[in-house]
Amino acid sequence: MPFRDVGSNVFDQDYSDDEDVDKLNANADVQVDLGDVNDDAFDWKTFWKFVGPGFLMCIAYVDPGNFESDLQAGLQFNYKLLWVLVWATIAGLHIQSLCVRLALSTGWHLARCYREEYDKKVVRALWVVSELGIIASDVPEVIGTALALKLIFGFPTVVGVFLTSLSTFVFLGLQHFGVRKLEAFMGSLVAIMSLCYLGELVYCDDVHVGEVIAGASIPRIPSTTALFIAVSLLGAVVMPHNLFLHSALVLTRGYQLGEKSLKKAFKYNVVESGMALTVTLFINFAVVIVAATEMQKITDPAERAEMIDKPLQNAPKMLNKLLGSAAKGLFAVALLASGQSSTITGTYAGQYVMDGFLKLRVHPGLRAFLTRACAIVPSLTVVLIAGDEDAETLIVVSSAILSIQLPFALIPLVKFCSSSRIVGEAFVLKGRALKATNVLSGVIVCANVSLLLMTLFTSRYVNASFGGIVLGMTAVLFIVGYCYCIYWLLDQPVRQNLKSRIDQRLGLESSNFYNDNDNNNNMNNNIEEEEEDDDEGDQVAMLRTQPSS
Repeated sequence: MPFRDVGSNVFDQDYSDDEDVDKLNANADVQVDLGDVNDDAFDWKTFWKFVGPGFLMCIAYVDPGNFESDLQAGLQFNYKLLWVLVWATIAGLHIQSLCVRLALSTGWHLARCYREEYDKKVVRALWVVSELGIIASDVPEVIGTALALKLIFGFPTVVGVFLTSLSTFVFLGLQHFGVRKLEAFMGSLVAIMSLCYLGELVYCDDVHVGEVIAGASIPRIPSTTALFIAVSLLGAVVMPHNLFLHSALVLTRGYQLGEKSLKKAFKYNVVESGMALTVTLFINFAVVIVAATEMQKITDPAERAEMIDKPLQNAPKMLNKLLGSAAKGLFAVALLASGQSSTITGTYAGQYVMDGFLKLRVHPGLRAFLTRACAIVPSLTVVLIAGDEDAETLIVVSSAILSIQLPFALIPLVKFCSSSRIVGEAFVLKGRALKATNVLSGVIVCANVSLLLMTLFTSRYVNASFGGIVLGMTAVLFIVGYCYCIYWLLDQPVRQNLKSRIDQRLGLESSNFYNDNDNNNNMNNNIEEEEEDDDEGDQVAMLRTQPSS
């Protein structure tokens, strides 16, 4: 859709331009011929046209925040937290399928549905929370890219943080080549990361396969530190801004509308997302396994402590024994690819969030620069005050913040997909799928509250001093407010009714029209038959009453 001017009050503007279902579908970037919609056979040629959105979405599963959390999990707990990655990826696929479900049924992305559902104040508040989540997701990209530049060129981390702002020009250049070229570029970055970690895993010896299988299949949390890292893994894998992004990327494909067509498109989208997330699961597994295996070979307590404090910066040293002189360059290239790809997808998500919530559109380059500027401030502050060590700690904290923010995107998404008023009977969640989704949402919310409570009671800053007491009281008020906001979102009934829009996309409007005509014709025929019967009855009665001559 073309950019449009924005007045003083973005909420009062008309948005009838995205009400035209057929026009929006026809203006999609890639038009896909689904063939015979009654044929359920899987066609690889058709599937290839759907490949792209999932690989943009999966970038959030392999960003520098993931690498930091993966390295921490492997260095401190060996293979014991692999199960978190497995279940987080499975949960991520299910959640991403909800985004596909919502987009295909309504023709709107998630942020657009927010604007229709809630009043102005709530929309503004949710927009602020979403923007904070995007900024939090950009912090690991800033630090990860800066560390990669330090490893490759020897730049100080502070200089690297400033240089990351130049990545906006990369994004601007990619904008001019179309969505398919952008998807191919992002897919190549994922391929680079996969090859780098595949090389590390191939040369990694002494991997205990039995322990890897046990770690991936047996849920266990050895300590409170493990719980913090586990929730960080969840936040690093299932990112809230990714829900807004994926629901919008699905709409870059256009095809013949109709219930069977959309269900066929849903199948291809979910398979493509599953393929992309399988690749990211392999990458995350490789990072944890290599870190755990190489950590077992380090016997010096001081060296082990340094590895745990700064895993991203010490990863090349750890891999040097494994890959030799190529370790530094290999890891740095993977880290740089991860940071740059995450920057691009984060900027895209920010565009859709701003447009969906506020109906406000800015130039993509300006959007990327503003988001990056907001992320650079805390990153640069930490690097200048505390050095590189706490800069990596900020990555883990950012992942935990994303996990805390996730319910504000997940709960409305689940409510939308479980309401036939929003997605229609053809795509509404029912039965076991709905129960599983509710359980998943409950687990995420409980994990977030547990993380907040654990952080509060174990923090060294909350103590008997005046400042510690004030900080503790502030934290308690924040937790109470957080829980209330979640309860409010859960308690609110779904208000909007998109039945007419869904009927247009599912092709039910025309069938209803013909059904109504058939019903009217049948009714008219019945009336005519009744009138004929009445006339015949009147004639018989007249004959009976006539006297015989």
